[in-house]
Amino acid sequence: MNLILIARASGRPVCLVIFAVVTATICAPPLIGSQTQSRRAAQAIQAAPSDATISQLREATSLLQQGRPAEAEPILRQVLLREPRNPDGHNLLGTVLDQRGQFKAAEHEYRTALRLNPSLISPLANLGVLLARTGRGDEATSAFETVLRKVPDHPQATLNLGLQYVARTDYARAVPLLERAAQLSGDGYALRQNLGLALYNLQHYDEAVAAFQTASTLSPSSAEPLYYLGLIYWARHQDERAADLWDRAIQLQPNFPEVNFMLGEALRKNRRSEASIGFYQRALAQDATKFVYYARLGGAYLQLGQADDALEVFGRALQRFPRMPEAHYFVGIAARARADYALAESEFRESLRLRPRNVDTLAQLGFIVGERDRYSEAEKLLRSALAIDDKHFYANYDLGRLLLKSRRYEESLDILRHAATLKPKNASVHYQMFIALSRLKRKEEARQELAIFNQLDEERKAQPKQGDDTELENPEPPVASPPDP
Repeated sequence: MNLILIARASGRPVCLVIFAVVTATICAPPLIGSQTQSRRAAQAIQAAPSDATISQLREATSLLQQGRPAEAEPILRQVLLREPRNPDGHNLLGTVLDQRGQFKAAEHEYRTALRLNPSLISPLANLGVLLARTGRGDEATSAFETVLRKVPDHPQATLNLGLQYVARTDYARAVPLLERAAQLSGDGYALRQNLGLALYNLQHYDEAVAAFQTASTLSPSSAEPLYYLGLIYWARHQDERAADLWDRAIQLQPNFPEVNFMLGEALRKNRRSEASIGFYQRALAQDATKFVYYARLGGAYLQLGQADDALEVFGRALQRFPRMPEAHYFVGIAARARADYALAESEFRESLRLRPRNVDTLAQLGFIVGERDRYSEAEKLLRSALAIDDKHFYANYDLGRLLLKSRRYEESLDILRHAATLKPKNASVHYQMFIALSRLKRKEEARQELAIFNQLDEERKAQPKQGDDTELENPEPPVASPPDP
């Protein structure tokens, strides 16, 4: 029987890392002829199994352990036809049906075995596996916990409960169980990979590195340990080492959107926006369900001045996520870059309807309305943004520009000076201060601001294009998807 659990790297919104874990859990019954089993049978008020039944159950168990359930099934059917109240026969038949995907019938057999002999451990452990596989996590957890109360060192239940806690993102409870499982049944790829995942989420990075390295050694063809190792080095700002691990991962598994995305992130961080586009494109083509992939690809196009391409990407995101305020926001950003202010205003307003009082959206809408010569409304919007966050650079900058257009030079200068404290290396704000000071005929101060502007502008031109606030800042690592079977 295979237990497939979905393990998440984080319970937080943007990221979510998902992968498949397979753990063998065939549980053979105890020797039917043992004194312990005889006592259990007596307690269950059932007849002792015949020698023929004992022989057939052992034969079926051997066939199951050899991976030959089709040959085991007719033997078990014969046993239950002759002895319908034999709990071990029902447990083993449940295992056969479980392996064949007949989950409802398998569950019936496991529960029948437990009804006939509540003290049996094997059907309870197998039932827990089935419940986990069929998405009934709470019931599965309860089953595994019951097994361990009865048999504290049960190897499969210890491992499976640890995996179940990983699936539930209860990493603190998962770690000791997985470490204990390693002592009871030895190392395995699934165990070490999940242990690394739990430790990673607890930010125990040194221990997580050791677990992922062991997982990679146990399964050299698996890309997931390399992905997570890369995330750890990325978190430690060792970007080159992280990128090297992701390069190795993508060679092993080209269809790995999270790795493609993080390679795009590494290039973007190093101001190589054009090179990042191919990786973002591959990530999005491989998994169109993550909004951050659209946001980063569209943001890279905007960095390169390709507003039409950005609008196309953000438009696709909006089709998939029509009720997500960020989707409308980014369409508005791309429309602004194309000077399509009617579309930008419409999308920013829809974004605000879905998420009122968002400071970034209020600031953007204030800019657009101002560009459409509705100064009074624009000022109200920008001041609303500053009431939420008076340290928002663009709300300050655009309000300062708006007041400058309205010839309210002193007010403008105060706002612009505050903006300059927020981003002292922003050339544009110093240019606006130069204009305000010039209008106020404060020539020496105006000359100083112009000199600062010229210096910063030259520095800007000498640098590759950098990102702006149209992007998602510092997204969490994406959730890893299950590998292809």
